[in-house]
Amino acid sequence: MRQALIDLGSNTIKLAVYEWEGKAFSCLRYECRYGYVVRSIHGRILSDEGIGRVKSILSELQQIAAEYGCSAGKGTLCCFSTASLRYIDNLQFVIDEVYNTNSIKIEPISGEEEAECNYLALRQVAKTGDFWGADLGGGSMQIIQSIAGKAAWSQSFPIGSLKLYRDFVSGVLPSREEAEKICGYVRNQLSEIRLPPERLPLYLMGGTTRLVTRLLGTKQFSSGQLAALIEEYLSEPERAKQRICSVTPERLNTVLPGMLCVAEAAQAIGAVQIQFVETSVREGYLIKHFIHP
Repeated sequence: MRQALIDLGSNTIKLAVYEWEGKAFSCLRYECRYGYVVRSIHGRILSDEGIGRVKSILSELQQIAAEYGCSAGKGTLCCFSTASLRYIDNLQFVIDEVYNTNSIKIEPISGEEEAECNYLALRQVAKTGDFWGADLGGGSMQIIQSIAGKAAWSQSFPIGSLKLYRDFVSGVLPSREEAEKICGYVRNQLSEIRLPPERLPLYLMGGTTRLVTRLLGTKQFSSGQLAALIEEYLSEPERAKQRICSVTPERLNTVLPGMLCVAEAAQAIGAVQIQFVETSVREGYLIKHFIHP
């Protein structure tokens, strides 16, 4: 069986084509395009320009999916949206416009379902049944706690890296004052976490955190190492720009807000050791809706 999934996020729009049999699956093709949907939302309305960019990217990804025999008409190509469309007032208009152009019906998922899919994905790669998990996207961050191999708690927070950049940063990178405002906002959002901090490993997902590991040179790092990198980039912004652009220039604006967000999340849940894992909400969506429906 083959199934293609398009993940319409706040910062990126991603396609993954999977082949699966029974409970086993593998990814045959992965593509990522930068849609920057959040930047096109004004007054809770996704602009015509933003809708047009979404439709254009979806058309390109549809053609790639077709190479693997996957199409919306056959039900083997699906598109779901996360925080990108979660808070807009013209959601139905966007869904209709995309369907009329691309014949794809976008399926918006709630923050709760996104966190559930994150957990299902993390469970496949976690080395223990007791862990914290976090998925940092462009518009939101999902935090999950697993105890004895079961999801004990999860919540979605509006603290995505692109959203934080748009709401708090006036230049290319946040100034020290803007960084303090980002940390204060994230800290306030995460004050809703009522669980006692558990000294559990923290598994991170998401493109911004992938870039952080490339900048650090390791997929496993401590909260202290992350704090040191943040301080370095706040102290030497020009050097930071050069370094980020040499790795992934498309994430120049979002990586430092993302770092600040991760650092605050790690402190809120008491995580010392942090590890990036190569899985995503897409794998969890595949498991929930197709492999174990």
